[in-house]
Amino acid sequence: MRNGIFRVAVVSSALIIVASGVIAATTVSSAAVTPTYVNATADAYVSADTPDTNYGTATSLTVRAPSADKAEAVAYVKFSVTGLSAAPSAVQLQLYSYAQSSTGVQLYTAGSDWTEPAVTWNTRPVPGGTMVANMAGLTLNAYATADVSSVITGNGTYTFAITTTSTLSKQLASREVTADPPRLLVTAADATTPPTPSATTTSPSASPSASPSPSVSASPSASPSPTTSGTPTTYTFKATADSYVRSDDPSSTPGSEFVLGTEAGSPTTPTLNAYVRFNVTGVTGTITSATLQLYSYATSALGVLVSRTTPDWTEAALTYASAPAVGAQVGAGPNIAVNTWASIGLGSAVAGNGGYDFALTTTRTANNKFASRESSATPPTLVVTAVSGGTTTSTTPTPTPTTPSVSPSASPTVTSPAPAGSAITPVGGDGQRVMAGRIFAAPLAAKVTDGGNPVAGVAVTFTAPAGGASATFPGGASTVTVTTDASGVATTPPVTAGTTTGTYAVTASAGTVSATFSLTNSDPMIVAAGDIACTAGKTPTATSCQQQATSDLALSLHPDAVLPLGDDQYELGSLSDYQSMYDPGWGRLNSISYPVPGNHEYGYIGTDVQPTGGTGYFTYFGDRSHPLDPGCTTLCKSWYSYDIGSWHLIALDSQCAVVGGCNPGNPQYQWLLSDLNAHASSTCTLAYWHIPIYSSSQDHQPDMQAIYSLLYTKGADVVLTGHAHFYERFGPQDGAGNADAAKGVAQFIVGSGGRNFFSIRPTPAANSAARIANTFGVLQMTLSNGSYGWKFVAANTGGSTDSGTGGCH
Repeated sequence: MRNGIFRVAVVSSALIIVASGVIAATTVSSAAVTPTYVNATADAYVSADTPDTNYGTATSLTVRAPSADKAEAVAYVKFSVTGLSAAPSAVQLQLYSYAQSSTGVQLYTAGSDWTEPAVTWNTRPVPGGTMVANMAGLTLNAYATADVSSVITGNGTYTFAITTTSTLSKQLASREVTADPPRLLVTAADATTPPTPSATTTSPSASPSASPSPSVSASPSASPSPTTSGTPTTYTFKATADSYVRSDDPSSTPGSEFVLGTEAGSPTTPTLNAYVRFNVTGVTGTITSATLQLYSYATSALGVLVSRTTPDWTEAALTYASAPAVGAQVGAGPNIAVNTWASIGLGSAVAGNGGYDFALTTTRTANNKFASRESSATPPTLVVTAVSGGTTTSTTPTPTPTTPSVSPSASPTVTSPAPAGSAITPVGGDGQRVMAGRIFAAPLAAKVTDGGNPVAGVAVTFTAPAGGASATFPGGASTVTVTTDASGVATTPPVTAGTTTGTYAVTASAGTVSATFSLTNSDPMIVAAGDIACTAGKTPTATSCQQQATSDLALSLHPDAVLPLGDDQYELGSLSDYQSMYDPGWGRLNSISYPVPGNHEYGYIGTDVQPTGGTGYFTYFGDRSHPLDPGCTTLCKSWYSYDIGSWHLIALDSQCAVVGGCNPGNPQYQWLLSDLNAHASSTCTLAYWHIPIYSSSQDHQPDMQAIYSLLYTKGADVVLTGHAHFYERFGPQDGAGNADAAKGVAQFIVGSGGRNFFSIRPTPAANSAARIANTFGVLQMTLSNGSYGWKFVAANTGGSTDSGTGGCH
């Protein structure tokens, strides 16, 4: 902790507080003294298992009692107290805890003949024999306080050794965490009135969090936000960096992954923390709200916690071992739901332009997954609302511990008309396509210039068509007015496609000049394939292990949803294989994936049965694979349904022996019956699972016959499967496998995801309409209102294809 060091000096009747370039001179009159914070000037921890290692630059202080498998760790904190004219009336030591503990830590005195960059276990000062204070009852992400008045009796240098009787590690914020350093709260002995400010001179740091005021609370709700009148403007910022770290793989660098994981550590689960960074620029006026938006792949009542953290990390290099400590909590988002946006208010944590880093944690001992910025359609997003051109009143200033003292909004921007001869051009969001009813990946941005120079403070009105294919802004509005920033750019809040498909124009106008954006609302398009990734260590060949090629193909098609059809990871669907083999390719599509398990995920490989309970599959995909059984990781309720456009999609599990049967009266069958009855009005229905009912090979089983018959009876239209390692399409059939062009269900086999090839019998099965062997590829389907189109797209150069259209019943 290089900043936030306070030296207290009483000079005549003036109290001088020096804190990283902030100098405040105050006049003192008789009354009570205000306590003053004194931050640590040095801190470090030492560990018996690494006796020559120095941890002086660590962002946390580890304290631990020795055990059979863990070595002892002791922390040291040094303070320099100056400027006292007499013994203080009270002194408290405050330590910020990253752990919940009833045992807590114990404080001892120690010699100060050590330095932060050099102290090790072998050179550490010996703690004194008498305990100064017992700091019991540590609370997660909060300061703990102990009275040390018996030690701090005047000016001088003081060291405290911090130990514990617990064999579980305690983590405390070090002084490298500028928001939450170890600190003393010193109350002087003489009774004088609170100082009246007479002058303040500020030298702001280049970093917005470099110079926190000593009197600002870490809590975002410590002071009410100002009441501001004027013109509100909404700014949207995408994350510029994000990653997550995990305690069970402390050297991994998952910064390029498409998900962010959070999980509370326990005896059976690792700790996963995520980090996100935003660069806030171009905001004018007073910020009245800031909201973090995360797209969730999990359902959890406990949700996610958002805390401050420091910027000393990079996306490419962040590991659990190097991760910055989690600071003060600034927001909480409970009751998150799978496949929806979670919005977390951040209070006053965002106070102006600058860089902001947040840590995401949870108290849930199961993996909460969110889309990372690599998921371009649903990246972490910071939405900031600011008011300019009005007045601000507040009886208590809002705390801004991570921004400089000088407000960037000291001179409010006044909205002005576009100058004569100015121009407006689209600079972001033009030409986008998205599924009808969804949010476009990027907002619309228009730039106003005059003679080529940007013009700030111009009101730009964005207008979507009033009917037909169109889009809306927040609140369902067809227009929104946004003021240009310092670079002359006006950026809309999120834009949502309407339910009518087609291409249309959105107009951006400023006075007499205007520009148009072309947007398209499309029918949903899905990609499906199964039997995908080889086990770790397998080398790709022309006929096997082509999961990277098929994933590249799937990505290039820009689908709205991806259906992995089971046997997604060979041979046993272990979590490590998923992470090392499936994830680098198909994992890039996880944010829009709706998987089903195959026999390999459960360890059923012909007659070789090695039951796994599907743990790797359920853990890797998280609640996306079992939204009806959130938090489960083994033998989960794996069936679920959802809607895409006007279609109802149903994910089922064909490993009937594992899930309790697939016949009337069994759990999956009864759920399906209820689901079909509840969605009887759906125009079109598609179901999918792993093992087909029919195929032109030996790779099919009758286990799902009752479910297939139920789908036929209830008017379902399409069934997708995998398992047989080729592509095959069957014409519409009834529940017994007879051709029925009027009411039958069309079945597709897409076992061509990359693992290898199976042979097709010379004589095809009844009603088989198309077969493609020895070709890797995916099925691309467009799900229109009342109809569908399909195309098998080959990953092999020159591979065969099959395409057509069909109608819903």
